[in-house]
Amino acid sequence: MSLFIVAYLWVMEALNVYTVTSAIADPVRLSTMMYLMRGSSSVSEMITHLDVSQSNLSNHLAVLKNAGLVKATSAGRQKIYELANPEVAQLIEVLLHLQPVSPKKEKEIKPFQKARTCYDHMAGKLGVGVFNALVNHQAINFLNNTDPASQPLIAKVIVLGPNAIPVFDRLGVKLPLQASTRKFAFGCTDLTERTPHLAGALGAALCEAFFKQRWITRNTGTRGVFVTTHGKQALKDLMGLDIE
Repeated sequence: MSLFIVAYLWVMEALNVYTVTSAIADPVRLSTMMYLMRGSSSVSEMITHLDVSQSNLSNHLAVLKNAGLVKATSAGRQKIYELANPEVAQLIEVLLHLQPVSPKKEKEIKPFQKARTCYDHMAGKLGVGVFNALVNHQAINFLNNTDPASQPLIAKVIVLGPNAIPVFDRLGVKLPLQASTRKFAFGCTDLTERTPHLAGALGAALCEAFFKQRWITRNTGTRGVFVTTHGKQALKDLMGLDIE
């Protein structure tokens, strides 16, 4: 490969990084992406939540879309926006993780800290508790049994353990999963707990199974989730995990 091509690719990569970082540097655009961490949303819903004009929000959404950070689908006369992919959600989670939480704010985030979704997988005390239970039951493990502290912040690679099939089967997840271009499994450092929860296709499948079995339900309008009485009992019986 010629030096010219190498230089060109390096410049293009740098431009892509600049496009992404400049897109999220605006407070309104960052707030929009944080809101979309909860799930897809119409423009009218975002206007109400973010307290911005439609024209202003439309301009910001166009910037985010051009940067590849959000995508839109049509639903009648409305456009529904969502984060472009799980990697974008991880980027926002990492940015939030780097923000120090003042003692004054800790009271405000307690429900958020207890149980929530991080894009499409479980997070908070619930997500971390489930992750640790899966490790203890040898359903998952870090690649090469490496120390979690030595892994990168965003993606601690996870592999299936010797008991993966029976453990995940009890939790409602059939292995192997359908083929996907998405990363299979990794430990995403939790925003509030500072230890990993399960992310990737496996984490998403597990979260979907919990919703399907009504072990968890959504707190409407937020990323928070409730662990149902049935869910608490199931996790205690199947995993020895006491959510309380």
